[in-house]
Amino acid sequence: MSEHNEDKLVDELRGALRKDSARFAHREPGSRTFWRSLGVLGMVGWPIALASIAGVLLGRWLDRHWQTSPQFTLMFLLVGVAIGCYAAWASLSRKDGSAGRHS
Repeated sequence: MSEHNEDKLVDELRGALRKDSARFAHREPGSRTFWRSLGVLGMVGWPIALASIAGVLLGRWLDRHWQTSPQFTLMFLLVGVAIGCYAAWASLSRKDGSAGRHS
């Protein structure tokens, strides 16, 4: 690696460090408590779990109705996981207000 590339890399790292330090200094006091983190975890986990369970229940009902076990169960499990992940992402995006932005 040439000296010019190393200097450029060091400058980029210093800029990133300054940016992160400024962001850390301006955050809300007490915004990262244990209970807040636990709440965020629940906000992410519940939509995924509930949508997955709903997908399995619907899939099992359809499999029993048409004797196609386990085709609909697996299909709707995957659909439920996908919907749950989207719902969790959307709720975090609304709460955070910065999803998809790289500042």
